Amino acid sequence: MSDIVADIQLDAVYIPYGYQTPSFPSLRWPTGPRMETKYYLYYRYDIWRFTLFWTLILYSAVHAVAGLWAALMNRRLKSGLIIAVYLFIGGIEAFISGSIIGAILGLIYSSGSFTMSTWIPFIWAVVQILTIIMISYSMSAVVM
Repeated sequence: MSDIVADIQLDAVYIPYGYQTPSFPSLRWPTGPRMETKYYLYYRYDIWRFTLFWTLILYSAVHAVAGLWAALMNRRLKSGLIIAVYLFIGGIEAFISGSIIGAILGLIYSSGSFTMSTWIPFIWAVVQILTIIMISYSMSAVVM
C-alpha cells in the first residue's frame, strides 16, 4: 500500500498545481533561472498533439512547394490536381509519422517524469522533414 501512495505523491510533485496545457504553438525560448511552467508539456496527449500539429504544418508546406514545382514543370491544365494530390499524400504521411513520433516522445518523457519544452515537438517535426528531403534525393538518384 505504501508503494501506491508513494507513486501518487511522486506524480503530484512533477506536475505543478494549477497547470494548464499551453495553447498551440506557445513557442518561447526558456532563458534565465526561472522555469515558467506555462511553456512546458507534461501529459502524453499534449506531447502527441503538439508533435502532430507541427508535423502536419511542416509536411503540408513542403509538399505544397513540391506540388507547385511539379505542376509548374508539368504545364498541364490539371496542375491544381497535382498540388492537391501532393498535399493529400503529405497529410497522410504527416499524420502517420507525427502520431508515431509524438506517441514515442510522450511515452519517453512521461516514463521519466520529464518536462518537455514546447520547442521539442517543433524540432522533431523539422527532423522528420529533413529526413524526408534526404530520402527524396537518394530516391531520385536511383531512378535516374
